Amino acid sequence: MSWESKVIWSEGMFLQPQHFQQHDRYLERLIEARARPTLPYGWGFTRLELDETALALGKVALASASGLFPDGTPFDFPFTHPAPAPLDIPADARDQPVVLAVPLCRRGGRESDYHAARHNGANHGTNHNTTADGLARFSVGIVEVDDSTAQGAVPIEVGQLQLRLLLGKDATDAYACLGAVRVTERRADNALQLDRQYIAPALALQASGTLSSYCDEVHGLLHQRGNELGTQLGQPGRGGVAEIADFLLLQTVNRYQPLFAHLRQVPALHPERLFAAMLGLAGDLATFSRADRRPPAYPEYRHDDLRYSFTPLMADLRASLSMVLQRSAIAIELQDRKYGVRLAVLPDRGLLKSASFVLAVNAQMPSETLRTRFPSHVKIGPVERIRDLVNLALPGIALRSMPVAPRQIPYHAGFNYFELERSGELWGQLEHSGGLAMHIAGDFPGLELEFWGIWEGKGRS
Repeated sequence: MSWESKVIWSEGMFLQPQHFQQHDRYLERLIEARARPTLPYGWGFTRLELDETALALGKVALASASGLFPDGTPFDFPFTHPAPAPLDIPADARDQPVVLAVPLCRRGGRESDYHAARHNGANHGTNHNTTADGLARFSVGIVEVDDSTAQGAVPIEVGQLQLRLLLGKDATDAYACLGAVRVTERRADNALQLDRQYIAPALALQASGTLSSYCDEVHGLLHQRGNELGTQLGQPGRGGVAEIADFLLLQTVNRYQPLFAHLRQVPALHPERLFAAMLGLAGDLATFSRADRRPPAYPEYRHDDLRYSFTPLMADLRASLSMVLQRSAIAIELQDRKYGVRLAVLPDRGLLKSASFVLAVNAQMPSETLRTRFPSHVKIGPVERIRDLVNLALPGIALRSMPVAPRQIPYHAGFNYFELERSGELWGQLEHSGGLAMHIAGDFPGLELEFWGIWEGKGRS
């Protein structure tokens, strides 16, 4: 017969305490069996407040906490149960977790302990579980209880959870435990140094300042990045693959920003929901931020070790949302100078070493005629040499006709595309030149020019 089987009540039965104890066990088991499948990882703190003043005395004390133990036992102190006694940390403790513990319910074991009540006396309204020994789950206290339908109060015995703080190494299998803090060391002045990066298992984000700050930070980063992308996409002279990539990234940002705004407002948000949202965002951002366009192997969710799960994921999101995506192609302004000379204003000198240059040309003439005539009528070189190249009819930097427009830049019907040959003496002089200049001779009615620098390789962050 099960330790938690239902009591069969019948008329005329001789009632004993065991009947009500069995009935309590049955109801507790029924509630636990119905509730547990509805919430994976359904244990942890919903509130956790550390007594900071006790740390200076070499003790760990909890001022207030509520939540569920892994066995389903609820707790809420100091409102429903008295707070556990402070735990004195030994001088040789190093990197030790401190857990909140309660004795497990054991078949045939004692549920309550009268020792504390007898020792402290039957003072009405007083809690009596601070020094109870053994593995009984409850200490017995006496409280005055009012009659809810008539006047008058009577003292009754009540059980109060025997909560205690233990070092992790002292928490045996006889206890249900929740990690509360991690002690790094006890200093020479007896003050405790805590690992402030430790994240206690939580049922609600509000129980952890660290997790709450993660949710706020991701939302802030998304908001900032979305504004930047929106501004960039409104600038003229952009197009091609670079603009498409920005649109796709903005789409990702716009999808997740309202989601994280919602998560910030959800009361009692479970950490696993935040982890799942962050995981989805990190996977989407990997398309833009990683060289192989694939997400790395992120840590799995560990409810009893939230730092292991969240810390690397949060670091990756910070990097992905803060990185500056390099444009695969940059439009280079051509400034008109005297005597048909145009000066190319390079926004980044690194283009000379790491980019190819494409000149897009259109004029009111047959496309094939433009393709064959234009290279022989243009002189390109360092700005300091352009006058000599024109006056002495010297060859400049050569142009090579391209059969199609490069995919990195916008395609315009009727345009011809020419790539600059990055070789020879003139190209080498550009590194120490004030800029690149070009002179166009001949008659090209309705001449239109676009000058592009196309980064080689994968780009930079």
